Amino acid sequence: MDLNLPLALFAGVVLMLSVFSSVLQRASLPGPVIALGLGVLLGPFALDLVRIEEFGIPTGTLLEEAARLTLGIGLAGVALRLPHGYWRANRRWLIVILGVGMPLMLAVATGVLWAGLGLPILVALLLGAILTPTDPVVTTPVVTGSLATERVPDRVRFNLSSESGINDGLGYLFVMLPVLLLTTPGRAWQDFVLTVLVREVIGAAVFGLVVGYAAGKLFVAARSRGLMEESSYLGFIVPLGLVVLGAGKLLGTDAILAVFIAAAVFGQIIPQSDEKQEDTIDDVVNRFFLLPIFLLIGLALPIGEWAERGWIAPVVVIAAVLLRRFVAVWALRPLLRRLHSRGETMFLSWFGPIGVSALFYATLAERQTGLRDVFVYTTLAITVSVVVHGVSTAPASALIARHRADHRDGTAA
Repeated sequence: MDLNLPLALFAGVVLMLSVFSSVLQRASLPGPVIALGLGVLLGPFALDLVRIEEFGIPTGTLLEEAARLTLGIGLAGVALRLPHGYWRANRRWLIVILGVGMPLMLAVATGVLWAGLGLPILVALLLGAILTPTDPVVTTPVVTGSLATERVPDRVRFNLSSESGINDGLGYLFVMLPVLLLTTPGRAWQDFVLTVLVREVIGAAVFGLVVGYAAGKLFVAARSRGLMEESSYLGFIVPLGLVVLGAGKLLGTDAILAVFIAAAVFGQIIPQSDEKQEDTIDDVVNRFFLLPIFLLIGLALPIGEWAERGWIAPVVVIAAVLLRRFVAVWALRPLLRRLHSRGETMFLSWFGPIGVSALFYATLAERQTGLRDVFVYTTLAITVSVVVHGVSTAPASALIARHRADHRDGTAA
């Protein structure tokens, strides 16, 4: 296949979405929704201009590696959104939403998939684990840009960003347990504790802390000694994300988690006064690096296999995606009451989108287990989430802004 065609198409889509980004966001059509739709349009089920099978790389491998690279870059940008002192000031949110919320979301998603689709419990558990983490890439239009900053409170945007960043890496724990139980049941728990938990997850945390701290100190030292022409975050954060992603994988750690921790530590060390640059870089990175993955997803959607599974599949998948977040957040409302108002809780219980991280874990799980259902149902869930959460971004942002205004008026009265 001539790579100039997909190159021109992909770059053209990114260019178009960049030119009209503000208009599309206010029309509740964020970039991921448009990119996904264009991928379907260009693919074999519509115009048939591009087939992902003709790229010369196995589809599963291409999607897994593209998702991994996208997460590495995207998570670095997510971590830089968080202001200095955020982690210490928001310990309660993180402990509750990660320590209790993630297991609750896993339980709800698994139960809905098991009961609704009639899947074996371990397969339902695997799918539930893949759908549990909130995706940092799909979350980006919800928490960044003029629409979000005008309407959504900072604490909501920051808490959603931190959760989506950390639970993306922690999701590896939830995914690998059913994978091991399906593939090596005799030694699954031993491998889970010694390899997955200790070496891959804890090792990733330590590696990310060390690299992020060293990179932050290097950045500050270079600036203070006049070794840099300008304080270029872009020159640091993208290479930092890719270095940690590659080196973390070579060391046998959960490299996705390592990237987020490294970037989070780096963001707490660099000067607070340059945060406006972080926002600009985050916007550039999102448009240039993150949109192509949704084009790829659109090209790879197994629409024919969805049809074979009948009308019940999308109904159950929609229920799993939406209920797992809604039930968990409202169940935790007594613990979060002092952190978020009722309107903010409603917003947080709605926006738990899935996307690139689910694609990464689905391709990884399919490669290790050989279960095609994992990929088929996950891509259906991604499509549902990208569309539903994407088109509801503007209306939900308007509702939370109205709630804030009513709350202020009520307080003033």
